Amino acid sequence: MIRICILLLSAVLAATAVGQTVAGRVVDDESGEALPSASVYAKSLAKGTSTDSDGRFEMAIPEGKTVDLRISYVGYKETTIQIKSGSAPVEVRLQRGTELRDVQVYGARHDFGVKSSQMSAQVLTSQQVKEVPALFGEIDVMKSLQRLPGVQSSGDGTAGIFVRGGNYDQNLITLDGSTLYNGEHLKGFVSAINAEMVDNVVLYKGAFPARYGSRLSSVIDIGVREGDFESYHGSASIGMLSSKVQAEGPIWKGHTSFNVAARASYFGAIVQPLLKSVYDNKKAMEPYAKMNFYDVNAKLVHRFSESDRLSAVFYWGKDVSNSSPTDSETNFGSKSGETRTKKNETKNNWGNLVSSLYWTHTAGDRFLMNVNASFSLYDYRLSQNVSGYYESRKMEQLQRLTEEVSETRYDSKVKDASITADFRFRPVAAHDLRWGVKGSLQQLSPIIHAYSYNYDYTPSKVTRTETDRAIGKRQNLLTASIYAEDDWTVAPWLMANVGLRYSLFSVENKTYGSLEPRASVRFLLTPAMALKLSYARMAQGVHLLSSSNIVMPSDIWVPVTEKIPLMRSNQYAGGVNYEIMKGLEVSVEGYYKTMDNVLEYNNGASWLNCTGDWQSLVSLGKGRSYGVELMAQRSVGNTTGWVSYTWAKSLRTFDRPGQELNGGREFLAGNDKRHNFNIVVVQRLGQHWKLSASWTYQSGRRGILANTSMYGGVLQEWDPSFRPESSTLKEQEYMQNRDDAAHWAEMPGMFTTYRERNNYKLPDVHHLDVGITYSVNHRRFGASEVNLSFYNLYNQQNINSVYIGTNNKKYVLKGICMFPFMPSLTYTLKF
Repeated sequence: MIRICILLLSAVLAATAVGQTVAGRVVDDESGEALPSASVYAKSLAKGTSTDSDGRFEMAIPEGKTVDLRISYVGYKETTIQIKSGSAPVEVRLQRGTELRDVQVYGARHDFGVKSSQMSAQVLTSQQVKEVPALFGEIDVMKSLQRLPGVQSSGDGTAGIFVRGGNYDQNLITLDGSTLYNGEHLKGFVSAINAEMVDNVVLYKGAFPARYGSRLSSVIDIGVREGDFESYHGSASIGMLSSKVQAEGPIWKGHTSFNVAARASYFGAIVQPLLKSVYDNKKAMEPYAKMNFYDVNAKLVHRFSESDRLSAVFYWGKDVSNSSPTDSETNFGSKSGETRTKKNETKNNWGNLVSSLYWTHTAGDRFLMNVNASFSLYDYRLSQNVSGYYESRKMEQLQRLTEEVSETRYDSKVKDASITADFRFRPVAAHDLRWGVKGSLQQLSPIIHAYSYNYDYTPSKVTRTETDRAIGKRQNLLTASIYAEDDWTVAPWLMANVGLRYSLFSVENKTYGSLEPRASVRFLLTPAMALKLSYARMAQGVHLLSSSNIVMPSDIWVPVTEKIPLMRSNQYAGGVNYEIMKGLEVSVEGYYKTMDNVLEYNNGASWLNCTGDWQSLVSLGKGRSYGVELMAQRSVGNTTGWVSYTWAKSLRTFDRPGQELNGGREFLAGNDKRHNFNIVVVQRLGQHWKLSASWTYQSGRRGILANTSMYGGVLQEWDPSFRPESSTLKEQEYMQNRDDAAHWAEMPGMFTTYRERNNYKLPDVHHLDVGITYSVNHRRFGASEVNLSFYNLYNQQNINSVYIGTNNKKYVLKGICMFPFMPSLTYTLKF
């Protein structure tokens, strides 16, 4: 043991003695704007790094040695500088590039490649996001992430993501370090983030650095772009789904800058009528009637000096949706003279507000401090009015008249105030230390107000009933965390990032503690190949209750309680990165993750029939997921892009006494998608034309389908393995977006039974998306760009969801296809 300690101490002393650091800052040559995630590479040392959010970098080089640093950034000309160990920090000013040949557009990805200790992480630049073909031509951050290995979509055309078998609420989304609780517009069809304001997006799927916490499955760190410090410019664009405008420039030249963007949609005015005409049925899009969104982003930066700057970030986004479908049927069943009418009027709006103020301070080339104070608000409101009318006549005489009215006002709100202090110090070349503290107060308010009225008339009797009640309460969750980590260069062939995080979660009279060790190690097998291993333990103090199977639509954030403990996870990962040549890299990773205290709704859970609080509607269980991810990426030249494949499996077990689901047996999770294959290609054709294409194939998602249903005393059996080719099954029909495929009025007296949890798998999804962009510079007013996009080019009928409906007086299984072939045109003017 003593010998081992001596060897380790010798390694530390050797590592700290072999070099010194060089430091600098990379900025735009014209505006002085910092360039985060710029690539800094020393070819002679076969090592590299990247700039932080303020454009700063540090690198360890041998003492007394002079090296050439190659510095590159997306859309800028690459430059090389010569620097000597121990020299003063330098400022590198990059010029915007005009040549397309051999331009590196995915340089930030190399930050987590062969030369880094970080694994299970990737970077998307704003340019990458803009080049992926998008639905309705709307550039989408979240859908771009779906093209990466280990990331799966929540459904065809939707922006929601699941990472490595985790649930949607296990993703931490941040804007410059401030939490965003809902990352979607239009019920998941569009990302809530305006891509015009995005600088880069960093995705961590595992090997989480100790500075991140509070979620189990991923961190999506979105950097907001600074404004130009020297000149004014902006852009305006109009497309099928939305219009947007962006402007930036100096308030005090060289010292203070602003960047602001606004976006508004007209989904209900243009897209919905178009989809209705495609679907041949007016009811197909009724659940999305009169639905629109808008958002505003802003960033203000003031430089007090080279060492101090103050930044303010603001985001506000809101969705509004109203619908009022009505169903009427006469002579239903075997009886005559019956009329049944049902009307469902829904008013639904939700939104996010994020504001933050943070101070960045540097001291020389070794110390950096960030202090961030932020406030985040998520507000979800639903007002649902359901009225039913039943009339029975015989020989023109009224036999029975029934009228039912129920109104539900639903309010789910999260308020989050937090303060974070993060410190970074490099005492010697071999150690990059980070530590910090964070405190937050979250107020979660899942409150429902339910009112119902029933009137029943027969010639002999009249009955009236009325109920009015409220469910839920406000709860406060206090969280405090402290962490430390070290990115340690043990030897030229060995790097390690080791860290520890400790968090306290306090709610009402209960406090939970969580000790979370993190470690990742990189072994450099050859100058171009690295083996990486990692372990990360995470904890989460909030849950999102969300299910398409619950009676009332819901999207509820709730905290831990005395009965509902912390969610915890342990993730193990290993992989190999191989850089075949400059700009061409392949990687393979495998992972295994366990999750404790995950939540799911009980079968048939209903808020309206709840006699207690939300805890009586859910069960506690555990989960596990494992998989293999492969990726090949080309990042230089006129042809760039990547190919990714993921094989994954995600399972859940709920076997606690009194909380059993699926009879206590393990079952496949709703987000279990065995295969996910993506190809993204961008081809530059001269100075003006650019062609991009994306092909996606993924396994269908899972859900619960009733095995039996009964109506009018007749029992009907449903086969969960039913597919379109099984059309001979008795009284079953598979319909793709035709004849009443999007709405079904629930019939009185019907009940269902379930044998297996998530017993139904939707058909696999695949589609090809293509985008063509023409751009030209104008002498008088900047530049313009025209983009023509084709979503689902070969018109694959991808089933988004299924349900049991009625057709010709029979219950049938129906499918909904949301997005067939969809062309779109977008025009952008840059000034």
